Amino acid sequence: MREALISAGALREDEILGEQTQPRIEPSYGSGEVLKLLHPRLRDALSKTGIEQIYTHQEDAIRNGLEGANIVLQAPTASGKSLAFQVPVIDTLLKNPSAKALFVYPMKALAFDQRRQLEELTAPLGNSYASWWYDGDTPREERDAIRKSPPKILITNPEMLNGSFLGYSEQWEEKFLSKIEWIVIDEVHEYRGYFGSNVSLLLRRLNHKLRQIGARPQMFLCSATCANAKRHAENLTGLKFTEVSATRSLRPEQDFYFIKPQLPEYKFSDRFLYRIVLAGLTCMKLGQQVIVFGPSRKFVEDCHRTASGKCAEWAESGEAKLDPKAIRVFRGGLLPEQRQDIQREMKAGNVRLIFSTNALELGIDIGGLDGVILAGFPDTIMAAWQRIGRAGRDWRSKAFVLYYASNSALDAFYVHNLSTFLNKPLDELVANPENKTLIERHVPALLYECKEIDTTDRILGEGLSREAQRLNKSGVQPVRTGRFRPHMKISFRGMSGGKFTLKAGGVEIGEMSSEQQFREAFPQAIYLHGGRTYEVENVTIGGRDGEVHLKPTEPYLRTRPYLFTMLSVSEIYAGKQWEDFQIYYGRVSATEILQSVQKVDERTGQVLDRWSPQTSGAQNRRADAMWVQLPGVGDEGSDGLEALQHILRIGLQFTIPADLHDVFSHHAKAEQEAYIVESYPGGIGVVKSAYEQWQTVVETGKRIAVECSCSSGCPHCILPARTPDGFDKREGIRLAQRMLEQGTQPAGSVYHEGMWTPL
Repeated sequence: MREALISAGALREDEILGEQTQPRIEPSYGSGEVLKLLHPRLRDALSKTGIEQIYTHQEDAIRNGLEGANIVLQAPTASGKSLAFQVPVIDTLLKNPSAKALFVYPMKALAFDQRRQLEELTAPLGNSYASWWYDGDTPREERDAIRKSPPKILITNPEMLNGSFLGYSEQWEEKFLSKIEWIVIDEVHEYRGYFGSNVSLLLRRLNHKLRQIGARPQMFLCSATCANAKRHAENLTGLKFTEVSATRSLRPEQDFYFIKPQLPEYKFSDRFLYRIVLAGLTCMKLGQQVIVFGPSRKFVEDCHRTASGKCAEWAESGEAKLDPKAIRVFRGGLLPEQRQDIQREMKAGNVRLIFSTNALELGIDIGGLDGVILAGFPDTIMAAWQRIGRAGRDWRSKAFVLYYASNSALDAFYVHNLSTFLNKPLDELVANPENKTLIERHVPALLYECKEIDTTDRILGEGLSREAQRLNKSGVQPVRTGRFRPHMKISFRGMSGGKFTLKAGGVEIGEMSSEQQFREAFPQAIYLHGGRTYEVENVTIGGRDGEVHLKPTEPYLRTRPYLFTMLSVSEIYAGKQWEDFQIYYGRVSATEILQSVQKVDERTGQVLDRWSPQTSGAQNRRADAMWVQLPGVGDEGSDGLEALQHILRIGLQFTIPADLHDVFSHHAKAEQEAYIVESYPGGIGVVKSAYEQWQTVVETGKRIAVECSCSSGCPHCILPARTPDGFDKREGIRLAQRMLEQGTQPAGSVYHEGMWTPL
């Protein structure tokens, strides 16, 4: 592999920085006794599909399902999660002919894949046990037919669950909603942070509605391996769950290669893409089936076009004969038929090289791929593991992972921390159904779909119930005329503030949040998008939303914004105190001001221009935060606070699956404090979890800082992107160590109701 990559120009001799092999883990099998409890027709169907033996975790999940429990199964990729929930669901449908089931998936590709697997299992049972999709791609005439005569199993997504099943619940109640016996929520690790907080409120509304019409279905939730599957499931739904764990139960042998390409900065984008294409074609040339994950739609489209051209070039020179038809691109925006065709061809082995966005990241069965190429690091470590899991879907196989770091500081960090990446603890999943901002958006929908709200129903949660009760008492009634539904105003994956549309030459090329626009796309800023470099011509704002107008510029130009941030504590939710430090969880008010900007030539490092924006204004927000106060550190220790804030930030990234823009860090020398602050108003649970696990966060960040040989912080350890200068890393490590040493003892007092109480 290595020699072939070097020969093709996809790798240089001096470029592999990390190389490691993860050994194979063999699975354990159940006794099979649980299969005897199934309906005879289901046992026969399993036999006809070749299933005679099941894994231990599948057996445990099926048994708990047959006994009436709500189950959350956390298991690695390719461990048979689908069969574990399909069996108890189909068993119920066979034993209760009027029963229905609802499967919810976060992405369309998953829904297609699940229906294909369901068809294989239910084919021997006949058409009466068919399943069908109900999503945005379902033709309108089919939707009408489905509502009038629903199949046994419907497959949908959160948006359609909100907008149709609940928004038009009167059309579903009699023939589907009132008959639901099972709700399956797959890939629940995707339901975290902002998206997860929204989905949690949706699921609580759904179950409240079902209870009002006499339905109390069992729930089966599936997740990638994580540290808190049961707690996360209960937080998402408001119900009690039985956990079945298959943590590290089976895994193929995996070879990892972490690579930092040595490319000039001002030509990095084009040459990086070309390296990725050469790596993919080399693997294809070796007879391997590979998926390449890219950072954007444009990137993967450009890779596909370049790879097709390279195939023709190699064929003409006689170097290799590769079929361009065996190379495909998979991304959002494709027609449903195109996506389904690609998945079928991958499964059949006819597609040998595929360039994909995160659309194929989740647990889709796309056959036994030999390897995964990561073109840059995704937003979270959990997302990286999901992508890695696309290869070696059989534990007997051997798979490889090629990770090519882009020219971002975060990518450089991961290249130099392979062992930390491979040996990190399991993630803590977080969501916050008590987010007041989101509750205000969901309550009108709740009032619309339920004529009366049972505020004693614990499933709603305190915040949702309290706000519904408040509106009821005030006499507020939802509008029930025309086609308007308050559900239409809920954006599950949307941005917390305003939305800005990116336009180049008058053509829309993307979008960003108002927070990103303030920090990255102010007038005259150099902005990178889709591998191209632009200058911001102007920004137009109308209300909360606006447009950013871009023009192409030289690829070697960059701008460095210098932001001044002020934080003040608004409310303390909780706190703990030791001899030399306190740690808090609460709410802060943050004000950011864009003070100055430098334009830099990255080829030489020369500052070409500097200015102070005249119309930058300020960005204000109220957000949840976790912070540490170290009184008495003195002048010699105050410089270490900046390092400590980044130790906390990096430690959090390896402890909690937070997206890159979910949090930011800050330090205040005068107050002797270091902060981690959430980016979303109302709180999404990230800093609360960090407060509860502060020792793990601090220990992880400190270890990463210690293992790097630099003294002032660098992108390979804790220096953040776009930070031109380092800091006293050694003093930050000393402060972290002091916290950890004292933290081995119980806290001396806790903060409660405005005062410290000794323990």
